[in-house]
Amino acid sequence: MPFEINTLVPELWCSDFERSLKFYTDRLGFEVAQRRARDTHAYLSFQGSQIMIAWWEPDGRWEPWFPAPMERPYGRGINLQFMVKNVRQLHEKMVASGVQPFLKLHTASIWRTDRMDERTQFMVLDPDGYLLRFSQVDSHRPIQQSDIDRLKRVHAKSG
Repeated sequence: MPFEINTLVPELWCSDFERSLKFYTDRLGFEVAQRRARDTHAYLSFQGSQIMIAWWEPDGRWEPWFPAPMERPYGRGINLQFMVKNVRQLHEKMVASGVQPFLKLHTASIWRTDRMDERTQFMVLDPDGYLLRFSQVDSHRPIQQSDIDRLKRVHAKSG
């Protein structure tokens, strides 16, 4: 079956391509979906999600599309959410491989347009500081007045 590119695929710039490739494949369980020979660019897939990782020598032959100079951590202001089938098993595998969670495994109520999801999730940082959130929907329930009241309180504090 040929590799099909998703309609949205974030491309993450790496300071050390091989280190990032090993982190994503060996520790997190991503698969290399596409890579040309030893090119320092690859499409990675994970349970239906896709990302690209890349590194090129900034030698003037190729000009990367940076709106500003790159400073670590590269992923400031963004977290990438991956909806997974078994978040607890994935968490155990990552911790066993030496990956320390940025945010420990926990369950939270997440507001959706039409319902509340009970999700179990955790976050890790990749070698360049990209924040990766792995999440699983455990159950859902109707939105209750207490959810609306809590949302109003949160927005009253932040506004």
